[in-house]
Amino acid sequence: MPVTDKQPLHTAISQKLKQQIEAGQYPPGDRLPSEFDLGELFGVSRTTIRRAVANLIHQGIVTTQQGKGTFVSDRQKISFSMSNPLMRFDLALQQQGYTAHIKSLRFERVQPPPEVARKLQLPDPTSKVYQQEKIIYADDSPIALELDYFPDTILPELADQLREGFTYSVLAANGVQLNAAKVSLESIPTTHELSQYLEAPLGMPLLVFSYVTYQCNRQPVVCGKTLSRSDWTCYTSEFEIDNVE
Repeated sequence: MPVTDKQPLHTAISQKLKQQIEAGQYPPGDRLPSEFDLGELFGVSRTTIRRAVANLIHQGIVTTQQGKGTFVSDRQKISFSMSNPLMRFDLALQQQGYTAHIKSLRFERVQPPPEVARKLQLPDPTSKVYQQEKIIYADDSPIALELDYFPDTILPELADQLREGFTYSVLAANGVQLNAAKVSLESIPTTHELSQYLEAPLGMPLLVFSYVTYQCNRQPVVCGKTLSRSDWTCYTSEFEIDNVE
């Protein structure tokens, strides 16, 4: 079944496969035909098929299992609310039926980059901060990498708890009251290092949620970013608009 279209072959093929999946030809959990069989079906090379399947992986429509093949995704994306930027990842995961846990990769006192020093409003440019990197898991699947910076005013008293727990839950449990935040959302491609941490295909879009959170006195408590797999996660928001005459 050759594909003829002005758009690139791999794009046309991925769109055709997506339509077949949405029509139920390949139900959730089903294995797609092999690269060889798809190449025969569409009359193209295996390289073209690989690029077409990569498009579907980046959209979260299919996943690959090493040595087993490509399978139609059978899960709904995990959603996090943009309406509450002080969201607690562990609670959001639990509410959506997942067991949440982390793996701490790095926790140390460092000289902060200038941008971090500015966000944390450090009075002395030579001041050091605590940096943490951790992987967030939904059940046994790594879905996000979190990078946080904390000023000395927060640590080292909470260091051990933050190594083992989720940032906002640890802060809340220790009476750190957060009431404001600045956030932004963007996308970057998965690098080689990130692909290893998150078990994601190289080049897959990652959702980057950046933040600075504050106490009631507008004192910064933590700044950082969460890089989450776009095939696993999404960010949502609800709001109302008053009628304007």
